This record gives sequence, C-alpha cells and structure tokens, in this order.
Amino acid sequence: MLVNKEEALARLDNDAELYKDLITMFFEDPQFLPEDLENLIAEQKYEEGGKLSHLLKGVSGTLGAEDLFDASKNLEDILKGKKEGNIEESKTLLLDLFEKTSVALKEVLATL
Repeated sequence: MLVNKEEALARLDNDAELYKDLITMFFEDPQFLPEDLENLIAEQKYEEGGKLSHLLKGVSGTLGAEDLFDASKNLEDILKGKKEGNIEESKTLLLDLFEKTSVALKEVLATL
C-alpha cells in the first residue's frame, strides 16, 4: 500500500493536524533527496547510502508509506551487508516508489 492513512493516524494518536504537519514537512524540508542516494551509490559510498535509506525508512514508516518503508529497509539491509541483493534494482524500485508515494501523500494531504 502506498499510504496507509489510518495506520499513520493511529501511530499519531489520531492527531490529524500533526499528520498534516509531518506530510507538509516531508515536502517543504525534505531530509531525503533522490539524487543524494543516486550519487552515494554511484560513488560506492554504501555505508552513507545505508544511512540515508534508514532515514527514509523512518520517515516513510511515520507517514504510513508502507511500500516505501519496505523498499527502504530492503536497500538499507543490502547496502549495510545484512543481506544479499541487487543494489541497482533495489535503488530503482525505491526511487520509483518514492515518486509514487510523493503523489499519494499530496492526495492524502488534500483530505486533511
């Protein structure tokens, strides 16, 4: 699921105003920029890429972005050597989900 609004609100004690503020911050003060991840992986800075994936995992989990959370965790684990996997494929999936999730979050924001 791209965005599980109900689950996110439950995590935030059903505080819709807080949820709205967090989504707004996601767009206005982004902690994750796709080009940063691409550059770190291109430069084989896997530890830093893993940290950036971890950051996105936390943000996406808070916002109820379940698919993005899973993709972030997967890439983080690969970059940190916790599991085997194709870095490029995992990065491509994460960036695609980031784009789709951003659109979905804008739609959720419009309902708050």
